[in-house]
Amino acid sequence: MNDKPDAKNWRNPLLVESTGAEKISRSLLLGAELRRKTSAGWALGTFVIESPVPATLSALALAGFDFVVVDMEHSSVDFSTLEPLITAGQAVGLAVLVRPWGAEVGLIGKLLDMGANGIMAPHVDSADQARRIVEQARFAPLGSRGFSPLTKYDSLSEPLSALDDSTYVVVQIEGRRALEKIVEIASTPGIDAVFVGPYDLALSLGVPPGSAPVIAAAEQLAKAVPRSLALGIYIDDPEKCADWAARRFALQCVSFDGRMLSNGARSVVKHAKAGMGRKDRIA
Repeated sequence: MNDKPDAKNWRNPLLVESTGAEKISRSLLLGAELRRKTSAGWALGTFVIESPVPATLSALALAGFDFVVVDMEHSSVDFSTLEPLITAGQAVGLAVLVRPWGAEVGLIGKLLDMGANGIMAPHVDSADQARRIVEQARFAPLGSRGFSPLTKYDSLSEPLSALDDSTYVVVQIEGRRALEKIVEIASTPGIDAVFVGPYDLALSLGVPPGSAPVIAAAEQLAKAVPRSLALGIYIDDPEKCADWAARRFALQCVSFDGRMLSNGARSVVKHAKAGMGRKDRIA
């Protein structure tokens, strides 16, 4: 009989019980809520890319999104601007995932220590890549993420267990090679979701974005991914969300901040100009 205690169940001797601690713990564990929503069938998110300021997170929460992905791959977001974005999102109840530019050793753990509720790892083409991502995102025994007893963790009675259970790990499928290896990738212990990046996938397949081969590839991928994992996809047109949900793609990122701002601005200008042409205007 092995009486060795489980390190993940370590109890924090500096636990603080207060209203503030309760709010901090809730923000740190929003990844678990995201997992529940995807398991129930649908979680609605979007990307923060072109307007990475705290006010954007407030606006997205007011709109009704469940989560956001702060994109460090295609944006100007760096470490100095990331933490305020994570804090702003969590303050209004948004689960905040971060998409790093790669998977260098130490990068994912740093993003999670900054408070991110999970990560979306881009361009995952093999099971070996998926394992390396999990290794950085999970504590032992599944991974080797390092732990520092940061003061915000004083809001958690068992921080190692709570953080590990609530960290949401997404691997992005964006290339032909990844499609060929999807069974092995999806079999990697420790990942929560497989997410299709349709634009880069289209480039890899040599076809236009949104074309039939991209949709067919996503549908084939869905057949290969076990139901224990969530499926995710980026969607341009919100009217297609129900169609993708019916295909089991429950983790949906719809549009992104800059696109929604541009669309909204064009709509305002269009309606303003239309009103100027009315003959029944008040003189």
